[in-house]
Amino acid sequence: MRSLEDVRLYCFSPGPFLRGHDPLEMIAAQIKGGADVIQLREKGMSKRERLELGLRIRDITRKEDVLFIVNDDVDLALILDADGVHLGQDDIPIKHARPLLKDKIIGVSTHSLEQIRDAVESGADYVGVGPIFETQTKENRAPLVGLDLLDLAREHCPVPYVAIGGIGEENIGSLVEVGCRRAAIISDILLAGDIEQKCRMLRRILA
Repeated sequence: MRSLEDVRLYCFSPGPFLRGHDPLEMIAAQIKGGADVIQLREKGMSKRERLELGLRIRDITRKEDVLFIVNDDVDLALILDADGVHLGQDDIPIKHARPLLKDKIIGVSTHSLEQIRDAVESGADYVGVGPIFETQTKENRAPLVGLDLLDLAREHCPVPYVAIGGIGEENIGSLVEVGCRRAAIISDILLAGDIEQKCRMLRRILA
């Protein structure tokens, strides 16, 4: 299993960007293009549907040695034998999730330096930092934190941190300029005409 330290491009299941395509083909294209992580993030699916899709994603990610993370759902992550779970600020706190997940990866979304510190102190293996730029992907999203918080994370966050929120081809270079080489990217990849090529190009910038 690849290390969090080696992660550059953090990708997602299609969610609302499926547009009639085969979700597994979209995921396979991301992996072929250099995705280091695939997160199961399907807000519009029932739990049974997420389980069925997750089983197929788990199979692909295991074969390709790509990290598989489940969004929000601790018990689904356990059933799928995912590599870990990603928790938001309103989800189950790490102190309750860790005894169940044991040595699996726990990531936490953060929107301030205080939240970054709290997540690290609670035992997060990595943190998501954002939203960096304006995004329509997440409803009821937190206020923009911009590049300044990434700059602070570089100085004060001892675990890997991943930028998220509105990141794409036009602005990804600004992350690198403030020392961040890990990005979670949703719509710019999933809406691309050639997903594999888009991933390849974005990861090259982060490398």
